[in-house]
Amino acid sequence: MRLWGKVVSTFLVVMAAFFVLVAVILPDKRPVTLGTAALLMAAAMFGVPALVRLFMSFTGDEDVLMNGTPASATIVTLTPTGWRYNRHYPIVRFGLNVESGNGTYSVEIKQAVEPELFNRLAPGVVVGVRVDRSDRNKVVIDTRQPIRPAAIEKW
Repeated sequence: MRLWGKVVSTFLVVMAAFFVLVAVILPDKRPVTLGTAALLMAAAMFGVPALVRLFMSFTGDEDVLMNGTPASATIVTLTPTGWRYNRHYPIVRFGLNVESGNGTYSVEIKQAVEPELFNRLAPGVVVGVRVDRSDRNKVVIDTRQPIRPAAIEKW
């Protein structure tokens, strides 16, 4: 889990501990405060990690970027979803033909893209990608790699 997820989970656990302390000090408020503590613990243990996984899928999996196998891919389709990450980065659905050491295969991904980069992407453009070592369908566009224009066919 990313750092901000750990910080939020820790904060929720501290709040739950506070409510347990209130339940010990004020026995007449015990049902309400213990119920609140239980909800906070559930949110810390299950809710925050689920939200972190959800937003990581929108922003690109940083683990794949760091440890994935480098490859290249040709953009076949790109469709803006209408959603934005952090109000600035459009989330785009890409259809890619990934060319790796194991051959060429098609995959569809969703990824947030910088607006300046989005203007340079189009079908036929070749981009650098990283492929998860354990799941070849988990692909992330590596924006640190150069973007090559579409190959121009000669008549």
